[in-house]
Amino acid sequence: MARPCRFIAGERDERAGSLPLTWLTGDDLPERSKTRQIMDAIVPAELFLTRRLSLPRKAAGRLRQIGALDLLQKTPFQPHEIIWAVGPVEREKDQIYMTQVIALRSDLNAWRHRMQAANHPLRCLYAHVGGQEVLIADFGKELGTNTRFWPVLNATGAMVALCCALYLWALPGLRATDARAALAPEITRLQAEALRLRGEVDQLSANQDRQQGILTAISSAPRLLDALVAATEALPDTAWVSQYVFDRGAVRMFTQVDGPVVDLLYTLADQGQLPNTLMQGDIDRTQSGVEEVWLVHDPVPRP
Repeated sequence: MARPCRFIAGERDERAGSLPLTWLTGDDLPERSKTRQIMDAIVPAELFLTRRLSLPRKAAGRLRQIGALDLLQKTPFQPHEIIWAVGPVEREKDQIYMTQVIALRSDLNAWRHRMQAANHPLRCLYAHVGGQEVLIADFGKELGTNTRFWPVLNATGAMVALCCALYLWALPGLRATDARAALAPEITRLQAEALRLRGEVDQLSANQDRQQGILTAISSAPRLLDALVAATEALPDTAWVSQYVFDRGAVRMFTQVDGPVVDLLYTLADQGQLPNTLMQGDIDRTQSGVEEVWLVHDPVPRP
């Protein structure tokens, strides 16, 4: 079993489970212990590189992918030179602030070598960042088969216990085959009833959608009425509208003008009832001398 160990900038404290940082960063190798003890090391944040990224809230499910791309684009590190992990994540309104904890592979190799020399090989290495212990690396598979004895034994015991529990749970069911057969018609009836109720729920949902559409149309109707009233008041008697297209972003009118269209545009600009009135396309002239053109203006604001 691995023992957790916190590295501190002080003296060794066996009862607190701490070791001095000099075991990792000192000039000399630490003294070799007579007893081999596998360690889970908790290292302070000062021995790592940290970066804080600001991301939109929608990126919460892709922190690893975005973090890897940002490291590649904005740092001089290559993927084979570092190991990094997602540290503390903060959420504020529409933003997510992610802390990247970065360790150089060369540092990790040096720390593992020094702890191996002290007869305390590292199984896992954590960074203590922002009050959290962030897993940086797991070397468990590299420590040999002995370290897997207890996990395998525990897994085997759990499997045996699970099999016994399943047998005890299934035993009443095995003895109640006849009772289950008697319940089969009732189960079939309940399934049919569930399907019928599901159809009713879908129908109610469709009715609700239609009602919402009607309410939306009613709420938007006054804006169309305002635009029609404004056009009626603003256009002179020498202009006729034969087509009217009402959108959210603009209103288009196919207009016939008994006179120059340019004069009509000046008139509308002076009045201001149809905001930002512009021509759309070319002006066509009929045989009777009437000019035809599409006019477009912004939605009329509500009074």
